[in-house]
Amino acid sequence: MPVPADQRRSYLARQVGTLALSRVTVPNPMGLVRAAAWHNHLLRLGLPLPLCAVHDLGLLLTGAGEGPDSADARARRAALVRELPVLEAYDRLLAELGASEVIRAATSFRVRDELVSVILHRLLNDICIRWPGFRYWVGAVELPLDPGVYIGANIEAHFRDFDPAPAISLLEYLCAKRLHLLTSVEQIDLDTLRLLGLFAGGSAQLGGLVDLADLLRVFGSPEANDVVNFSMELIPSVLETKRASGVQIFSVDGYASIERQGSVDSIVLSEFAYDQDIFEQKVIDNELYYYGHEKQRTEERRLQYLLVDASASMRGVRQVFARGLALTLVKKLTLQGDEVWLRFFDSRLYETIRVEENREAAVPYLLCFRSERGRNYGRVFRQLLGELERLRRSDPRPIVLYLITHGQCHIPTDVVEGLRQLAFLYGIFILPSSTLHLDYLPLLQRQQIVSAEALASRSRQVDRALEIVDDAAASRSPGARRERPAAGGREG
Repeated sequence: MPVPADQRRSYLARQVGTLALSRVTVPNPMGLVRAAAWHNHLLRLGLPLPLCAVHDLGLLLTGAGEGPDSADARARRAALVRELPVLEAYDRLLAELGASEVIRAATSFRVRDELVSVILHRLLNDICIRWPGFRYWVGAVELPLDPGVYIGANIEAHFRDFDPAPAISLLEYLCAKRLHLLTSVEQIDLDTLRLLGLFAGGSAQLGGLVDLADLLRVFGSPEANDVVNFSMELIPSVLETKRASGVQIFSVDGYASIERQGSVDSIVLSEFAYDQDIFEQKVIDNELYYYGHEKQRTEERRLQYLLVDASASMRGVRQVFARGLALTLVKKLTLQGDEVWLRFFDSRLYETIRVEENREAAVPYLLCFRSERGRNYGRVFRQLLGELERLRRSDPRPIVLYLITHGQCHIPTDVVEGLRQLAFLYGIFILPSSTLHLDYLPLLQRQQIVSAEALASRSRQVDRALEIVDDAAASRSPGARRERPAAGGREG
């Protein structure tokens, strides 16, 4: 049922009042708005907390906090410390946290608001569920994200209007559990933070599309950690990828195009046939035509469609290799300027992640997706065939379809023939238990077989994965055949 407006106002005033206990300050009012967003995310994860603690720890993680910026601010903070001695211990705790290697490294990454909230949940959840004052925050509601609510708010007045004991008790409890909190900070995996930062869009946003539950599982799943570690050995090798410039310059062989801008000596001669008044008006309106030495290449943007097998047969080393390879392909192909779609399948096709629109959501989804279904490859690929036929009618651009699976992925030959008419098929088969025997192999334009020898050590896995990535990037033009297949690969 809806929360009454007066209850919302009372809760907001109480939370704003707790900011009087905050020891990390930020001059920009948006810092308070971001703290409110972190509070709301934590509330959705079942952890309502005083805003002062969320504010201080969140600003430490983002590196946006500063000290008091005026003599009056310093005087007020010193008076509050004399009144509440716990704040001195709380200052020391924040200093220790800020000096930790993990916090210093985290401030250099692109830490979005959803990620800050998940890290705060990882740090505080185990501590706060044992905090005796936790019951005082039951019934919490989400805070508004309007900067006008926080600009000019009388924090000291709100602090005096409400009983601050529940918020003070949390600071006391955090100081008492200092070692637990410091240990929790050191358990944050920096490779995971770095990987999520590599796929971040722009600046941090309030309320993105990232599934908080998926993001939380990333930090608690050993399987996800294995994929992260493998991916971080691959992705740095593709970060230098640049999209080729679309401009051709013809400085010797003559003009290449007709343009609306140019120098006087390149005006198209027929423009001088106009009367003087008309010619002058065309100059004013920028409607003259000029010969150009440059011509823009219009390269059609391709759809790179990644299908990753999530059936039980892909567990273990196959899963780590497949998902690490998929993440690297996503990064490589995105940097080349193509649109990338990512999708899991087992006995059914799961939702499509359009990486360009949901870049931040793609990584936690790929790392944490887990299927409990069996196999039904005939049904899956017949459904895919129908979807691609409908897509082709509305969007005729070329499609490259990557199939990342194992050696027992049996698809009806007629379905593969239909897919071949619609897309360039690139098959990647990981650790076949024996010689690969699939009827549709000759129909694939490209295929890669990842053998047990290639997975025998981490260095061989990295080398083999990068070979596939390089070959896939070179084969991105549908219909283009390579003169020589990549190592371990085979022509269709």
